[in-house]
Amino acid sequence: MTKVLVIGGGIAGYCAALAARRDGAEVTVVARGPGATALYAGGMEVVDDLDAILAHQRPHPITRLGLDSVRLATELDTAIHTLQLALEKDGLKFEGTWRARGLYADIHGLARPANLVPATVSGGELRALLGRRVAVVGVKEVGDYDAGSTAQALKELHGIDAVPEEVSIPDLPIAASLTDLYGRRAPQLSHHRATAIAFPPGFTNLPQGGFELLSAPPSPHGWRLQQAIALGTQKADVTSFESARGRITSAKAGDRTIRADVFILATGRHIGGGLVGGHMTSEPLLQLGVFHEGQAVTRMGTRLQHLQYLDPAEELRSGVSTDDHLHPLDGEGQVPYQNLYAAGAVLGGYDYSGPCGFGVPILTGWLAGRFAAKLQ
Repeated sequence: MTKVLVIGGGIAGYCAALAARRDGAEVTVVARGPGATALYAGGMEVVDDLDAILAHQRPHPITRLGLDSVRLATELDTAIHTLQLALEKDGLKFEGTWRARGLYADIHGLARPANLVPATVSGGELRALLGRRVAVVGVKEVGDYDAGSTAQALKELHGIDAVPEEVSIPDLPIAASLTDLYGRRAPQLSHHRATAIAFPPGFTNLPQGGFELLSAPPSPHGWRLQQAIALGTQKADVTSFESARGRITSAKAGDRTIRADVFILATGRHIGGGLVGGHMTSEPLLQLGVFHEGQAVTRMGTRLQHLQYLDPAEELRSGVSTDDHLHPLDGEGQVPYQNLYAAGAVLGGYDYSGPCGFGVPILTGWLAGRFAAKLQ
C-alpha cells in the first residue's frame, strides 16, 4: 500500500487525502494550523467558465493539467460529489454544483456569487427570494451589525421585500459582536409575517424558512469548515525534508521524522505559509521555483517589483508551477522530485479570491491525491 503524506490542512489537502484514500493509499495529513480556508465567507466559487480558462493563454493551474474540458468536468463532478459526502459525514452539509452559480447576500446585503454553500445558507439564494417577504434578524446587544441597513440594501439593490426584526439576547457580553453569536440557538421571532428569515451567521437550530447570511472574516462559516476538514489531521510544523536520488524520503517536524512513499505539498499561499513574500516571493520548504506569468521570479529583475508597485495584487499571482501531473518545478523549470506533488493556493497563475478560488484547490488537490496513490 502506498503511503502518502499530505502537508497542509486546508481544502486542497482535504481533497488530496480523500482522493488518495479512495484509490487505496494509506494517508497521513499534517498541518501546523489553520490557513486561508478558515477565513472563507460562506460561499465557494469553483469555476465560472471552464472553456474560457482553457482558451486563455496565461499559465493557469487548470490549463497546465493538459486535460480537455470533458475530462476536467468529469473530475470536478467526482471531486465535488465526494467532497460534499465527506463534509456531511464530518457534520457540515453543503449544497450546490460547480455547473451552476447562485447569488447570496452577505451581512451588508451585498450579493456574492457562489457555487457551493452550506445548507444553512442555501435558502437565501437571492433570486429565489424575489416575491417573498424576508425578515432580517438583528440582535439589540450586537454593535457591529445593523439589520435595518441590511434589509434596506436587500430592498434597494435586489428588489426583495425585506424588513428588520430586532431581538434581544440579554446574556450576551457587554459590547457584544457577531462572533459572540457563534454556537447559540437561533432566537424565536414572536411576531412576523415573513416566509423567509435571514439570520446573521453563527446561530444553530435555524427555524423553518431560516437561513444564514454570508459573512466576512472572522467568519463562523470558515470556523465550521475548518473544524470539519481538520478531523483526522495531525498538528505538526514540517520544517524540512530529506531526499535521495531525486526522491523525497521523509519530512522533518520538530524532533519527529515522518516517512512516506509520496508527498503532497498543500501548504497554501502567504496565509498558510506555503509561500514567503518580501522582496522576492519564495517557497520556504524545498526552495521550489516560484513563477509569475510563466517566468521565474528570480529572472524578472526589477520588473516584478514595478508591477507590484502599480498593483500589490500582482504578488498574489506568483506561485509554484507544475507539470501536467502536478509535480512542482524548480527554478529551471525541471521536476526535482518524482514523488512530490503540489496542490491548492501554493500554485501560481490564478486569483484565489476570484471565481476559481475553491475550484483550483478542490481540483488540483483531488488530482494530486489520485496521482500520488498511483505514483504517476
